[in-house]
Amino acid sequence: MNILFLTNRPAPNTQAATVTEYLDALQQYSKHQVHEISMLHDFPDKIDLERFDVVITHYSLSLGPLINHYLGKSLIERLKKFKGLKAAFLQDEYREIQTYWKHLNELGLDVLFSCVPEHEIPKVYPKDRVPNLRVVNVLTGYVSEALVNRDVPRIKDREIDVGYRTRKMPYWLGRLGYEKWLIVEEFKKRALVSDTDLVLDLSYKEGERLYGEAWTNFVASSRAMLGVESGASIIDFDGQLEHIVEEYVSDNPEATFEEVNNKFLAPYEGSLELHQISPRCFEAAALRTPMVLFEGAYSGILLPDQHFIPLKKDFSNFRKVLDKLKDHDSLQRLVDRVYQEIALNPVYQYQTFISKVDQVLETEITLRQTRLCQNPYSRDEFRRALKRSLKYY
Repeated sequence: MNILFLTNRPAPNTQAATVTEYLDALQQYSKHQVHEISMLHDFPDKIDLERFDVVITHYSLSLGPLINHYLGKSLIERLKKFKGLKAAFLQDEYREIQTYWKHLNELGLDVLFSCVPEHEIPKVYPKDRVPNLRVVNVLTGYVSEALVNRDVPRIKDREIDVGYRTRKMPYWLGRLGYEKWLIVEEFKKRALVSDTDLVLDLSYKEGERLYGEAWTNFVASSRAMLGVESGASIIDFDGQLEHIVEEYVSDNPEATFEEVNNKFLAPYEGSLELHQISPRCFEAAALRTPMVLFEGAYSGILLPDQHFIPLKKDFSNFRKVLDKLKDHDSLQRLVDRVYQEIALNPVYQYQTFISKVDQVLETEITLRQTRLCQNPYSRDEFRRALKRSLKYY
């Protein structure tokens, strides 16, 4: 097959490395011919969609409320008319999901690779709302081959005892979003009271986030990383909850999460289970860094005490966690096991992920009998067409 992969590649060191790894994986591991176009609003005018069998959009090009900003009206109209197979990768599927239904239907998407857990897909993408769409569950990220093969210090030789970076998430994402930065505040506070001599490097300030090599070095220099499940514990189908909460917080900037939760969020909390394992867990496994994680399911992949040190959300076992963090030999044994069982497991590697993507695309082309191109681009022809698209180039 000849695949056109539409993306919005981040500039170097401006996004998490997992975004770039996800982008690279399709070209690196697909057995088909993949041509990528990184764009924002302006699609190269000399590229002919009819010379592709499949068009795939990446989640860096939003199909939500800002679809016109990301794709541009011209490309949207061309995609609607495209008779080949149409697919998309989506993440963060908890915001104005009804808008996504509308756009997926208008574009005529055939396949959606979604991070929504299998058992929740019928609720998030009900058949009566997206009748022609096949939704396939995938993970938010996978194990990086480059990180697996990287030389890293042993636990006893590392400088930071506990590391973590996140950002302060908006309240309307629910308790799971709140926990991503609550763990920083509570861990710091309790460590101070416990008068521990552990070296902590924890922050949820935007200006202190790390990307690229700086992030990789940070993880590899830490004896343990904090973590929580990825996703959200509330899904906002029409955007009304987000609007109400944002307006309230704007008028009441000192409002706490619990106050907002009691006023607005409680009836929605837990109605859908969108929790999943974070790509950071795979990074930590590959870099042989132990994980201290809030209790959770982690997509059934990570098991407490076998793959991570569980931290109760009320911090009632905090002293036990501190004791485990001081036992460097035990931490080394833990992370050696995680490296073998998770990082080196082919099931969680990008090659396996892309093999699944290939298989799904092949199956759907056969079942739907979508149009196959008769004159596919060669690599050189594709590059020349890009260069002739002067506005894009």
